[in-house]
Amino acid sequence: MRRIIGRRSVYRVIRKLGAGGFAEILLAQANGDLVVVKLPRDDELSKQLLREEAMILDELSKPVPHDNIVAFVEWIPKLPALVEEFVPGPTLDKAFASRRATQNDAIRLALGVLSALEKIHSLGIVHGDVKPDNIILPEPLHPVLIDMGVARAVGKRSMAGTPGWSSPEFIRGEVSPEADIYSVGILLLFLISGMDPRETIGPDEIPERISGHLRYVLERALSPDPWERFSSAREMSLALMGSKIPVGKGPRLVIQGKVVPLTSKVTIGRVKRQGGTGRADINLQEVGRRRALPPGPPIGWVEIVKVGTEYWVSDKGAPGGVWVYEGGEWRRILDHPLTHGQLISIGIRKRGSHILPYVPARIYLR
Repeated sequence: MRRIIGRRSVYRVIRKLGAGGFAEILLAQANGDLVVVKLPRDDELSKQLLREEAMILDELSKPVPHDNIVAFVEWIPKLPALVEEFVPGPTLDKAFASRRATQNDAIRLALGVLSALEKIHSLGIVHGDVKPDNIILPEPLHPVLIDMGVARAVGKRSMAGTPGWSSPEFIRGEVSPEADIYSVGILLLFLISGMDPRETIGPDEIPERISGHLRYVLERALSPDPWERFSSAREMSLALMGSKIPVGKGPRLVIQGKVVPLTSKVTIGRVKRQGGTGRADINLQEVGRRRALPPGPPIGWVEIVKVGTEYWVSDKGAPGGVWVYEGGEWRRILDHPLTHGQLISIGIRKRGSHILPYVPARIYLR
């Protein structure tokens, strides 16, 4: 029996599960537990992509794994190999191969996926490949999102995707959270109608029998214009639970799942119980044991101010500094004019050669 020696365990390979675009996927066992081991193809691009997938999955599993995301076990750099949790159960495409979901069941499944995406997006990452065979059901209505193989940091260029399931702009190389919102819309439509997403799908192709509030949600999620979709996974979740979320109009900021209209001046600080003044327009906070805000004295803040017809972002002593994404890289700034779709971050995290935003935010000016 083949063995793979890691730092945490020795993994005994049971059988091959399959192969993805960049890796071989094996079922293995260690200490009585089943795990999945991914081995890259023998080329540098495949190895690089598997390293990035391991780094992303490791980040997502801190401080504890999310119920709707496959859990990280370990990275074995010498092989290299990624070890992750084995999730028992059928994939979503097999579970619904010969039947359609009721609207209520489809909504419950979508809410689980959106919960996973809210965690993923909070780290400045986009999954990029939300589709039925990347979702496992350990229980009938409990989706677990797997395969971070094409996940990318917001603002980077996408490397791959699945035509029909990935959004048109992600396939073109553009990485933003709105791409995953589109994919959840396609997923909902598949569950309810069985429509093949490889065909042309958009708001005009939604079956007439889907009406009312669910139709409104699908029309928003499937808009060909990313700016017309829901601004966050949280927004889409609220809409699926019955809230009427107005289409964002005018200047606004999306940060930690919140949509904040931009006025003449908006300040971003920290909640009082965590060392801030609590008097900012947006008060950020740590959630759970994972550090969600940049380290450092929490005495500073960020301002976004309207200057003439422009909006400028200013660093007023924010821990970790203020960063903008331009020209394919993050740059630290003191004062900077903002453009439509601009990505900013309060602080950044470095993992090897990778840079991830600490508190990512996006500016909409239309």
